[in-house]
Amino acid sequence: MVEKLSKSDVDFIQQLPVCRLATVTKDSEPVVRPVWAVFDSVFVYIASDPDTPKLEHIEENPEVSLSCDDYDRDNWSNAKGVRIQGEAEILWKGEEYQYAHSLLEEKFPEYRSEKGKWKEGDVPIIKITPTSYGKWVMGEWK
Repeated sequence: MVEKLSKSDVDFIQQLPVCRLATVTKDSEPVVRPVWAVFDSVFVYIASDPDTPKLEHIEENPEVSLSCDDYDRDNWSNAKGVRIQGEAEILWKGEEYQYAHSLLEEKFPEYRSEKGKWKEGDVPIIKITPTSYGKWVMGEWK
């Protein structure tokens, strides 16, 4: 496990368009889905449609895992990734919500479009507080 991410790790996560979030059902069944996340080098923020199963999972068990990775189709030895284990909470409003909302709008133009924009309280934002990191480069865990 990695205790702290390097600046290049943070930059890597910040430039990725999609990561994968794993939650667990009340019956301990893992569920993984793609998410569009922002990482401010301390916390991860993810917008979510209201009333989705992942929100129920987080309310029942806030422990989550986020995989952020990329690879070269022509050379798999260039695979790289960071896994973030953490505690999730759901934000609906407030100063931190507004901060996270602005980060999401900045990274994803779709959230600024007429069809994709929303107001505070309309869409929940998942906040992940990392508890540990794992990373791999060229097929080796660090």
